[in-house]
This record gives sequence, structure tokens and C-alpha cells, in this order.
Amino acid sequence: MGPVRTTGGGQVREDARPAGRRRAAIRGAVLIGGSGEILDFLVPLWAGSAFGASGTAIGVLLAVELVASVLARPVAGWLADTRNRPRTAALGAGLFGLGLAGYALTPTFDLAYAAAAVGGAGGAVFWVTVRAIVSEYLAEDDGAFASLYSAVAFGSWFFWVPAMVLLPALDFRGVFLVLAAVCLVGSGILAYAGRTAQPRRRPTPVPGGLRRFRVLLATEALSGLAAAGVGLLLLLHLQRSFDLDVHQIALVFLPGGIAMTVLPRPLHGLVRRFGRRATFVVASLASAVCAGSLAFAPDPVTIAVLWVLTGASWAALSPITDAAVTESAGERVGTAMSLVGNAVFLGSAAGGVLAGVLYDHAPWAATCLVFAGLIATEAYLGPLALDSLGVRDVPDPESRDDREDSAVGPPD
Repeated sequence: MGPVRTTGGGQVREDARPAGRRRAAIRGAVLIGGSGEILDFLVPLWAGSAFGASGTAIGVLLAVELVASVLARPVAGWLADTRNRPRTAALGAGLFGLGLAGYALTPTFDLAYAAAAVGGAGGAVFWVTVRAIVSEYLAEDDGAFASLYSAVAFGSWFFWVPAMVLLPALDFRGVFLVLAAVCLVGSGILAYAGRTAQPRRRPTPVPGGLRRFRVLLATEALSGLAAAGVGLLLLLHLQRSFDLDVHQIALVFLPGGIAMTVLPRPLHGLVRRFGRRATFVVASLASAVCAGSLAFAPDPVTIAVLWVLTGASWAALSPITDAAVTESAGERVGTAMSLVGNAVFLGSAAGGVLAGVLYDHAPWAATCLVFAGLIATEAYLGPLALDSLGVRDVPDPESRDDREDSAVGPPD
């Protein structure tokens, strides 16, 4: 059994092979994240083509997944704080895969609601726990969350190619079964990584209480609203204004996905040099400028360039938030991650509704400028949230790990 150390967040490392745990978490994030990205895109199309479901029925189906995920996150946080984390993440991956299998095998649309509920709950358990696992390594590598973000972004775009190739041959149900098998592989990787973990001790309360997170939760809800809203606006705009098909739209988004894969680690160097607060302000304002510029983008190529710049901004922002949560939550990092995850999720739901309403009833330029203004607000709220948590502005120099194997483009 290897040494037991205490991280900067006050957590006790459980595993004699920490590199294996971290590698398993990141590989799982690639597999489950990529599967989830394809699922989110295909489910509405599948429901309409296979069952003739109405727009309302499809909306309810997506809402069931959302509600299940929100309700499961507090339980997920408790499990991440009190149970074997790799095996808990494996449970979440397995449930998510079970939901995918449910979509593939359901004979009626009514049973799809059960699949959505199982998948939503499994996804919540998986993502909260994976972030908790990665948080254990922040004390030795202040860029740990940048590596996780890079891995998730890699899965998000890499899975598109095989999914689009397999879809004509296997149909929706066949693709869902393949993705379910992928999730089963991810679950197995995580379960194997947790075989030597010791039982976790009862965590102590969050230092200063969870009320310190209120400003951060508001910031993350706004971030989720903006990200989901801008993403939906681009989809609608590319489809309806430029008459692009699914594959062409994917090509517009692809450069941004690649940017979000390769840039998190380099951008984390700016955090080390200029500090979290300055980086948060600059990245938020840059993202706002990109959103506003969409109002005047004349063609898909320009939109693709702006999406790359937006992705770069998100690649700088997201790891800052996760690191701040880790440093502030003590041994309750799972609970804190569940709160932040719900804030983002609820904000995303609101962003989708707002984007749809504005797209239908407001001029395109005005819609883009509304979202640009919302994103710019993050430049004020972000540093305020970091101040309320009391985290250091520059990561601890002793926690820097620039070894090649600590970064993840494509996972090794």
C-alpha cells in the first residue's frame, strides 16, 4: 500500500496507485462524455422518426432526463464524499449505459421515459464523482482540471466521426447499443481502478458552510445559460439561415472542439502567470465579444472561427471554477461539485428556452447581443465568486506538474 497524503482540499488519497485512478477517470470521461454528446444529438431525431413523437413529447422526454439528473446530484455528491470513488463513478457509467440500452431496446415510446430517467441519474453520479477523483490530484498538479476538460472536449468531437459513419448502417438503435457497450467499457475501467481503494472516512463539514458558494452558483448558472443558448442559436442559424445539413454543421463546430481539446493546458499557463481573476475577466469578455460578433458573421467559415475563439475562452474558464470548488470544499468536494453541476444544468435548461424564444421572436443581431451582455456579466461575477470563496489568485507553485503524461489531448 502506498503512502496516504492529504491534498490541498483536505482530502485523503485512498489508492496505492494514484496515477491509475486518475487515468481511469479521464479515460472514463472521454468514453461517457463522447457517448453523451452523441446521445443528446440523436435522441430527439430518433424519437421523431421511430415513434412519430410530437415536439411536446420530445421536450418532456428531455425534461425527464434533466429532472432525474438534478434530483440525483445530491445523492451523487454524498456517494462521492463517503464511498469508493472509482467504483461509484463506475456505477454512474453503468447506469448511463443502461439508459442507452433502454433507448435501443424499448418497444414503445412510453418506456423511453424510464431510459431517460436512468441515464440522467447515471450521468449525474458519473460526472460528480469523476470531478471528485480529479480533485484529489490538484495539490500535485494545479492543471488537473485542465486535463479533464481537454479529455471531455476530445470525446465530444472524436465520437462524431464513427457515429455518423455507423448511423446509416445500424440505424439509431444500433448506434445506441454501440454507445451502451462503450459505457460498459468505461465502467469496467473505473471499477478495476477502484479495486484497491480503502473505505473513505466520514467527511467533515465544508469550511465556512455552503453559503459561501452562492455567488459561484449564480455565476455557473449564468455560464450554463450562455453556453447552451449560444450553442442552440448557432445550430438553428446554421440550419435555417445557411441551409446546412447535419454533417456540414458538425464541420463548423469541429475546429472549436479541437481547440477545446488542445488549449486547456496552454491556457492554464496564463492562469499561472496572470492569476485566476484576471484570466476570468479577459476570457469572459472575449467570449462576450465572440457572441456579439455572431450577429454580423456573414458565412459559416466566420462562424467557425468565432466558435474556436469561444471554445478557447471556455477552455480557460472551466478549470478555474473546478479548482476553486476543490480548494474551498474541504472533504465535501463531491457535495460542492453536485451543487455547481445542478446550477450549470438548470442554467443550461433556461438558456435553451431563452435562445429558442429569442430566435423565434427577436432579430438575429439583437439575440446575439443579449447573450453577449449576459456573458459579459460573468466578468464581474467570476472574480467576486472567487473572492467569496477565499481561494488564492495564483495556483500554488509547488502543485505544478508539467510532465507530458499529465496532459491529455487524446488519452493515452
